[in-house]
Amino acid sequence: MDLDFTVGSAVGAGILATLAMTAVMYMGKFMLPRQMPMDILYMLGSMMTRDKPVAYGMGSMMHAGAGIGFALIHIALFVAFDIDDDLVLWGILFGAVHWMIMGMMMGMMKVMHPRIQDGTVPDPGFFLKNFPPMNIMGFLMVHLLYGLTLGALYEAFE
Repeated sequence: MDLDFTVGSAVGAGILATLAMTAVMYMGKFMLPRQMPMDILYMLGSMMTRDKPVAYGMGSMMHAGAGIGFALIHIALFVAFDIDDDLVLWGILFGAVHWMIMGMMMGMMKVMHPRIQDGTVPDPGFFLKNFPPMNIMGFLMVHLLYGLTLGALYEAFE
């Protein structure tokens, strides 16, 4: 199987899709703080430090790295399955799969996250079940947005 795709286009689309996803998450958080308390950048970064500004920086790098990694996987799947039309629709489908993977990983955060274990960072639970329902729906929506944006941008870049 020949996985021939432009890595630069995949990385660029992944960075921009991650930025779009993150911007929407934080818009929701700032507009409706009680209904959408999830703070993914702090949660990721606080696994390694208690220093809040440093945690946000580290979390931003971790989230961007994950976004690029998932972009490479998404685009490799487009190529592996010879999908070269309707990348936006396929991106949404892959975004739903991405959401399912990340939803399960959120449930496992407590096992590896020292701040969740000591109670200083809230435990999101599987599919963010420990957060208000609006946060749970937002979690799905931003992953669909990621896939949609990734598909559209990669198609445009190619």
